[in-house]
Amino acid sequence: MPDDTCARCGGAFRCGANDPAPCACTSIRLDAPTLAGLRERYSGCLCLRCLAELAAAPGTAEVARPASRSTAAGD
Repeated sequence: MPDDTCARCGGAFRCGANDPAPCACTSIRLDAPTLAGLRERYSGCLCLRCLAELAAAPGTAEVARPASRSTAAGD
């Protein structure tokens, strides 16, 4: 059951960082510039979907919330 909110897209997800088994995010590799940008911008965890998007575009400086995921409330 989702109990966390992605710091990037705002979507609900289940962070497994404190679970006995390794979190699924440990299987996703991000390059150093992307990791640095994420650490500067966000304090919380990101969902697997956002991490996978960032991993698919290595070296990108894009760490902002994707426009396609904005909410109807106009966040």
